[in-house]
Amino acid sequence: MSSRNRLHQRGVDAPQTEPERGDERPRSDERSEELTIGMYYRKAGTRDAGGVVMYVQELLDALSGHQSAYLYTEDGELTPKMRATDAEVVQLASGETGMLGTLSTRVCPGLSEKLGPLVGALRDGTIAHMDETLDVLVTHDFLDDIVLSNLLDVPVVRIFHGFERTGLGTTAHGALSDSHSIANSVQTSAEFVEELGHEPEGIVYPGVDTDLFHPDAPPAFDRDEPTILFVGRFVESKGVFDLIDALAAVRDTADATDAEPHLSIIGRGDHDAVERRIERHGLESSVSVVGAVPHDDLPGYYTAADVVCSPSHYESFGMVNMESMACGTPVITTAVDGVTEYAIDGETALLVPPNSPDDLADAIATAVESPELRDRLATQGRAVAERYSWEQSSKRLADLCFEMVEN
Repeated sequence: MSSRNRLHQRGVDAPQTEPERGDERPRSDERSEELTIGMYYRKAGTRDAGGVVMYVQELLDALSGHQSAYLYTEDGELTPKMRATDAEVVQLASGETGMLGTLSTRVCPGLSEKLGPLVGALRDGTIAHMDETLDVLVTHDFLDDIVLSNLLDVPVVRIFHGFERTGLGTTAHGALSDSHSIANSVQTSAEFVEELGHEPEGIVYPGVDTDLFHPDAPPAFDRDEPTILFVGRFVESKGVFDLIDALAAVRDTADATDAEPHLSIIGRGDHDAVERRIERHGLESSVSVVGAVPHDDLPGYYTAADVVCSPSHYESFGMVNMESMACGTPVITTAVDGVTEYAIDGETALLVPPNSPDDLADAIATAVESPELRDRLATQGRAVAERYSWEQSSKRLADLCFEMVEN
């Protein structure tokens, strides 16, 4: 166990920090007192990939640099990031959910798995630990938010990461939750108003670690042919199947003397569906399905690639784009609202319509054939990434939490 990380066992109390309150609301970097801020996300301590998981880990770690911070997460082996953080990590054993778990499994598979740690937290005293230790608890999932906002006496804040999949959870938030709300982008904030009829209390953008993600990261591989990289879940909405179709179109329209691009695919999800799409086009020799890669290893894959393609049908922000830009690798992505907050077509990225393999193929061919364009996108993309930092995001979160506690 790292000396920097004090791993709290279940049910063990920790000293409470009670900051002084005042009428003024200075920024977090101007205040002498601290809040004690906790975050609950089931997978954040044990998984080292995924958009929300990395958002929680990076934001919490940055927060721990200037506030007292806790992570509440499921039991299991901690990621390197969470072993090294200055935040306190409290791991929760899954509790038996009984008849509720049986019913939830029948009605909504996976719900019982989510409820397990929450039931365990109620039984082993962790809920009491939260009330006695924290000034604010931050959640990221509708079920966690509903349960914890009704169990705790301290304010609960839910950060919304987009409204790609709305339904019962969105409706239930308004009816059952007793929490505050924050959005992760302007796009999510606008969707929040559309879905729930009022504005969230602020925005806390994702950031990027520009010390980890930088152009000098040693390349993870070396290929003679132009290399396209995809990083994301293997699902339709992330555009991975559009990208495979686009690669086939590039091959079919290329001059016989052109080097055929190679596609490397990183992520997790429906591997069989990806392989079937590759086989349909006869691209077995032109595509490598790498699978899941630890987050800290990603910079080498970005710098090894000539172009990163992120053709999502929806993005509330697009962390893969930002990481690629930070590594100085040109980005081809979709002109969806969450992306166009920071990406300008032809200047900081190449933008194509979502769900359009033909346009994607044209953009790939353009980028591959023009080193000058790639150099320009790389330089200007890196400049964009340098404007987004987890430190600034964590200070913004602390400011919003102070306002919620004081009101």
